Amino acid sequence: IGPGLPGGMMGSLMADLESNLESINKYKAKRNLPFMTQDQLLIKLFNEVAYVWPRVGYPPLVTPFSQYVKNLAMMNVIAMEKGKERWGMIADDIWDMLLGKAGKLPGTLAPELVEKAEREGRKFFTGNPQDNYPDALDKYRKMMKENKWDLGEDDEELFEYAMHPAQYEAYKSGKAKEDFLADVEKRKAELNKSPLDDAKPKTLTVQVDGQAYRVTVAYGDIDLPADATAKVEAPVGEGQDVIAPLEGKFFLTKNAQETPVKVGDKVKKGDLLCYIEAMKTYNAIRADFDGTITAICATPGDTVSEDDVLMKIG
Repeated sequence: IGPGLPGGMMGSLMADLESNLESINKYKAKRNLPFMTQDQLLIKLFNEVAYVWPRVGYPPLVTPFSQYVKNLAMMNVIAMEKGKERWGMIADDIWDMLLGKAGKLPGTLAPELVEKAEREGRKFFTGNPQDNYPDALDKYRKMMKENKWDLGEDDEELFEYAMHPAQYEAYKSGKAKEDFLADVEKRKAELNKSPLDDAKPKTLTVQVDGQAYRVTVAYGDIDLPADATAKVEAPVGEGQDVIAPLEGKFFLTKNAQETPVKVGDKVKKGDLLCYIEAMKTYNAIRADFDGTITAICATPGDTVSEDDVLMKIG
């Protein structure tokens, strides 16, 4: 009751708990800290939603703004549990809400968020929000005809594609179904596995001084295969790693208007590199330094974990 969570927002929050709890506990495991339980995370989230909502100007708790409030609360809790500052990760869509691009907020934005916006060079918007969203249906209609995709009854397929292009393309290509079935099989395997399964050797790929190696990790006495230290043949670009700050799906673009970066592109600090879609929002990943992209280490649509290498910049 205190945080004022509506039903849809509550359901989405519960769905997000599993992966984010895993991310937090991975961090704690590396530092020998006590694990967090799902109940503890849930209570922290309730308290953080109650903290966040007034400070982002009391946006109406309906889609998508309720999701933005919940996502901010989730990202704040994750950051603070990992020793980082609150408000460190704010997706572009959420910034649009905070800056007034989706309409005037009922309340006042907290001074620390106003200061953060100004520090990052973000501009507040007081005009007509519709001006920020020009009609793109003709463009998507043309793309659907080129792909020989049906527009649907009352153009409902067209509207779906225009609203969620990356997800719609994953659905039409069959990748969404493949990912779903793979997740089902993974969960079945987890339910049916024997306690002895965890003791079986596992094969990992690690990098040492820029060179990739395949390593077998085993528990107890076991004969390692002869090729346990065989080099992985996949070429690896040289340079500094661009690390995923959170778990989610990797995308180079979030709509058809954007041009994806590619190997060989020169980038400057602050340039947009890619996105991680998590909790229904696209989180922009930007370059922390100047250089040239030497490798893109994930495929659009892939699920990446926190601290995975997304790209290399040399």
